[in-house]
Amino acid sequence: MSLTLAGFRATYSSMKFLKVLANSTISGLFFAGLLALLTLDININLPFEVAAFGELALALALPYGTIVLVAVLSLFFIVQFFTGKRFAIKAVSPSFLAVSFALLIIVFLFILWENASYFRSFLDAGTSGRLRAQAVVLAALAALAGAALYATRKYKKKILPLTVYFLVFALGSVFAVGQRAKYPGDRADARAGRLEARKIDRNVVLVGLDGLSLDFIFPMIAEGRLPNFSWLVESGTWGRLETIPPTESFILNHSLMTGKLPAKHRQLSLNSYRLFYGTYRLDVTPRFILFRQMVRLGLLKALPGSPPRAAKDLGFIIEANGSSALDLDFPVRASRENPGPRAEKAFGLAFKVEPSDRNRLLKFARDAFTEDWEREDSAFAEKGRRQPELFHLLLDGLNTVEAYFYKYSHPEQFGSINQEDINRYGPLITRYYEYYDQLIGKYLASLKDDELLVVYSSFGVEPLPLWKRFVEWILGNPDVSAYHEDTPAGVVFFYGEGIEKRNTVEGMRIVDIAPTILYFLGLPVGKDMDGIVQSPVFARDFTAENPIFYIGSYEETEIKSR
Repeated sequence: MSLTLAGFRATYSSMKFLKVLANSTISGLFFAGLLALLTLDININLPFEVAAFGELALALALPYGTIVLVAVLSLFFIVQFFTGKRFAIKAVSPSFLAVSFALLIIVFLFILWENASYFRSFLDAGTSGRLRAQAVVLAALAALAGAALYATRKYKKKILPLTVYFLVFALGSVFAVGQRAKYPGDRADARAGRLEARKIDRNVVLVGLDGLSLDFIFPMIAEGRLPNFSWLVESGTWGRLETIPPTESFILNHSLMTGKLPAKHRQLSLNSYRLFYGTYRLDVTPRFILFRQMVRLGLLKALPGSPPRAAKDLGFIIEANGSSALDLDFPVRASRENPGPRAEKAFGLAFKVEPSDRNRLLKFARDAFTEDWEREDSAFAEKGRRQPELFHLLLDGLNTVEAYFYKYSHPEQFGSINQEDINRYGPLITRYYEYYDQLIGKYLASLKDDELLVVYSSFGVEPLPLWKRFVEWILGNPDVSAYHEDTPAGVVFFYGEGIEKRNTVEGMRIVDIAPTILYFLGLPVGKDMDGIVQSPVFARDFTAENPIFYIGSYEETEIKSR
């Protein structure tokens, strides 16, 4: 009899486990569907298709659905253990699913909020409104689950409140997904008119040095170590440059060159991503859930991106007016050959490093510097040959060096660091600033009377917070000590004829650069640009003699060549 009873209990326990497993699997699939919806929400270039949604949900079910399955399964038995109750459960339990769905929606809403904040520049007013409607409906479904479970304790027909709940749940889910389906698609060019090309009599030299921060620049100016930066401050206009999230150079560069936020220019990523099971390419991936770590697991593949060009940039506009532009805007760090001997020699001189020193950490600085050096050297030579009306060069080596060596420049913020390492690596960032100062001197020396020099950084730098250091350590990046994800302000300097001297401009945004340059060149500014002309940059005589001209949109205007 006891053996029979023991066998029955074992069978009962096995059946109960399988029932909990079945319900936990449904919960995992539901959460995968929520993450698929989030992925589509932030990929504004991807047209909504039911097939794409289903494919994403199935692909995400393996990593994230499995995690949720284990978490829900464990939570059920933990609660049962600590409450001392033995919960009855069906193969498909409405009450179990109502509770798990509500909890998962709450977790998802937190993830959605963080992603909507991080990618807010991707969302125009209409898209933001649909995202809010989506969040409100999901939050209401989570709250309604609690009400339905409370009603089951009050009414004899316990199944009725849950039946009503799941009917409303189905309608609410369709509504939430439907908000993504209503995202606006690609806008066809509407030719509203033609514009006569204008002769450009002025030139612009635009030099981007990603990672510049006034927190480094002004102390070094005070020490007399940055004479050319000091000249820009004393003889031109400067200020902090407010940036936008995500602070990725590729995105920010297009905002700078178009005067538009990503919601309009649609250049969202240099790469695209495809899940192991799927055909749809993603421009961006959700943040704060380690989505890109699936690359390491072979569940996500990074591919070269080719986002649609939805906005005309400065280079296009200038060339359409019959002038030339040399736009070397984005360094691509991929499979480069070993640097040449001239770059290696320049690195040794700038950083006081012997060529034979192949220290692991120094390799980050060596690679960053030699690529910057070779890129700038060839760009300057090309500028001399072509004499373009617009020259744009972007270098990002300082950003890399700051990421790996910030803690040696500010050891007091990072606890115990070996003094020998501080002595060896501490000067590297300041030496990189000195290298950039020399470059600025080079462009100042070659500047003509009719040229405007603009030196900028799309973002600054901040020390990595403690929790982020731990995450980087877990992910195998223990050397990283600085970042720019929290949108630290960059910096901008204007120098040349017509620029106000010893002047500071307040509140300048990265999208203000393009309309300000168009104004300097005597070209119309698009009314649909998110940026504005920063008139305080210019001397009063210049603004008095040069009014601002506007057109509706360069995307809706055909420029007729001369």
